[in-house]
Amino acid sequence: MSKKVLVLGLGQNNFLSYLYSKLKKYDSNFHITVPFFYEITPNVVSNNWMYENDKVNFQKSRISFLQSFFYCLFSKHFYSTFFFILLVEKKIGKALHFCKQQLLAKSFFIQNKNFQEYDTFHFHFMQYSYLRELFLVPKNKKIVCTFWGSDLLRTNDILNFYFVKKALNNASIITCQSEELKEIILSKFGRNLITKIEISMFPVPEKTFDLIDLNSNNNHLIKSFKANNGYAQDKINILIGHSGSIFNNHLKIISSLKDFSKKNKIHLIINLNYAITENEKITYKQELIKALNQVECSYTVLEKFFVDEELALSRLASDVFIHAPISDALSGTMLELLYASNVVITGSWLPYKTFRKAKLNYYEISDFQEISSTLDLIVENFELEKEAQTANKFSIRNYFMSEKITEKWAEILN
Repeated sequence: MSKKVLVLGLGQNNFLSYLYSKLKKYDSNFHITVPFFYEITPNVVSNNWMYENDKVNFQKSRISFLQSFFYCLFSKHFYSTFFFILLVEKKIGKALHFCKQQLLAKSFFIQNKNFQEYDTFHFHFMQYSYLRELFLVPKNKKIVCTFWGSDLLRTNDILNFYFVKKALNNASIITCQSEELKEIILSKFGRNLITKIEISMFPVPEKTFDLIDLNSNNNHLIKSFKANNGYAQDKINILIGHSGSIFNNHLKIISSLKDFSKKNKIHLIINLNYAITENEKITYKQELIKALNQVECSYTVLEKFFVDEELALSRLASDVFIHAPISDALSGTMLELLYASNVVITGSWLPYKTFRKAKLNYYEISDFQEISSTLDLIVENFELEKEAQTANKFSIRNYFMSEKITEKWAEILN
């Protein structure tokens, strides 16, 4: 039996491709279409064999736009949202932008016969601008809404709350990655949603973990990677944050190391690889360098997006990962670094009950001032600390790469 899924919302590859490739391999009856799929970095070769996007009609038609205009003219959702933006937010430009985008969205649906042949509509990233099409889904179709993490934890404006709550009430199933995130959804959008929520982790791509295993004893290649990318050969390499986003709290972490007593033994690394625009990067990089110079220890600021073997080598080249963002769901970067025997220091405020349930070994701090003393302990007993991390490999393979994860998604999207 054919199972046709239309994927809308944020089409960012790093969350989509592995999920749907696992789904297709698990059950070939799934037919997945992702009209707005894109790679997060231009130098990555797309691996989108699992998608059936060739039949989607992207052409703009005057007839479909006219039909869209008359549809919106009699749409309760269209008027309620327009007047909410206009009267509550009091933003005329934003209200007019909503009108334009909703007309285009409906026109797109009309050009594709409202995607009537699809059984399930899967929406990723619960944010206003990615949910316009949700209110155009034909009646009696299954709607799955999936939170990624930051869409729930870092978005608080009134329009987003209004729009997302409305979308969740229309959903058949809502997914999130942990019990903590489920509780936040219920407290934020209403406990009437409790029967709709399913906790379902994204399947972890095994390629990087396999490459870590393959290269873990290749000291020559790791040494070469360090030399080519500014890692220290004879110091403890400490990675701060997982991307260029200011939400990683790089500056607070760096500041907490000013009084660290063993500065000559560590080398700090920050990679502004993604999640920051080129204009933002110029200013933020200057701030980081100023803060790093004040700490008075060696450092490297990278701007490179590592993939495949280079990504695996970057995990093996670092020794300690300090991960204390404002918020997070479940960090894939943290899993990879733990797997590569990095010692991890992370924030106790993050919703990592799942990591604790998997019995992963890492340090938690409740305040940035604790970083220095925790790191002091790690550096003092570095070899023993690294050795203690090897048990994480089995736990990660056993808990995060289980076929049960794919089975759960197949059930949700069936």
